[in-house]
Amino acid sequence: MGRSRGSRGAESRAKRFKRWGDKMDPKKVEAAIKKGLYIHKIKEFPSDFLSIKRCGETVRKIVKNKYHATSKPEQLEMLPVNGKILLPLDHLPPASVPNDIPPYLIMRFEHFITEDQQKGLQVRWDRLAASNAKHLLKKKDKNRSSTDAFHFGTWEVTGAVPRVTRETEAQSREAITAIDDLLLYIKTYISPKIATVFKDHAPIQWEAILRAHARVQEELGSKYQSRPSLDMGGPFFTIAVKESGSGVVHIDWNDDKALYAFVFAVGDWEGGEFCVPQLGIKIPVRPGQVIAVLARVLAHFSAPVTTGRRIVFTCFTDSLLFRHGGGSPVIILG
Repeated sequence: MGRSRGSRGAESRAKRFKRWGDKMDPKKVEAAIKKGLYIHKIKEFPSDFLSIKRCGETVRKIVKNKYHATSKPEQLEMLPVNGKILLPLDHLPPASVPNDIPPYLIMRFEHFITEDQQKGLQVRWDRLAASNAKHLLKKKDKNRSSTDAFHFGTWEVTGAVPRVTRETEAQSREAITAIDDLLLYIKTYISPKIATVFKDHAPIQWEAILRAHARVQEELGSKYQSRPSLDMGGPFFTIAVKESGSGVVHIDWNDDKALYAFVFAVGDWEGGEFCVPQLGIKIPVRPGQVIAVLARVLAHFSAPVTTGRRIVFTCFTDSLLFRHGGGSPVIILG
């Protein structure tokens, strides 16, 4: 029995990419762009960081030495500001892509969060900030930026069973109320849309993450009953929130290489593009848009925010929680 990367077989590839043709028919590409879809095909799979030891300094050295010509925001190709963006992998040699990687390396979606929802997120973030919630991570991650992020929800980082993060629980009553209000809002308006992205664009990974979700419900059922805002329904388990962005190139070590992290921001700002030195590109993430990225695969950072205020939300699932829950998104060849 062999293993397949989900929907990257010859038949499904022909079905999903028939509108492009093997040679990227210019007329079909032009028609797709007019409809708001932009396809960016990479030359090879970026495997630089899949097997290295966890070390931010090593990541920065590799980027500096191997990608010195695309290590700064001004050196990167800017992808379209508006519209849907997909970075597919089906055109690459099958042996070059790990078995459990989903069909796309990066996706960006337009009109994902309404203006009212953006306002609702910002109001709840401001309320949380006013509650004087405390940053409680033991190790401050200065390898990413000078500002700390809160981590709310559930994870299994460095553990053997899922648990609610300390920053979600060890807070004042006022802060917990504000945290629950923010999480419930995300659960109500954002989580279902992210679930739909998984179902439509990475169905094999969706099936695997649902198995992990079932395990978490068994382990944390009582806590989820007392604080229902913690249960996002499966598409992600943890939410990192911070002002500005992560300006230092890094890998999200706790993420799983088979799962997307979903990043969106609210506010009114300029700059802050999502930068990927390995691919030589930067992708704008404007209000209302969301980017889905394999953050354990790609070294990335945010371009400087030149003006305004930007509140960044990252929805993700850590690798231990995913894998311990039976998260092995591969299928048997028929």
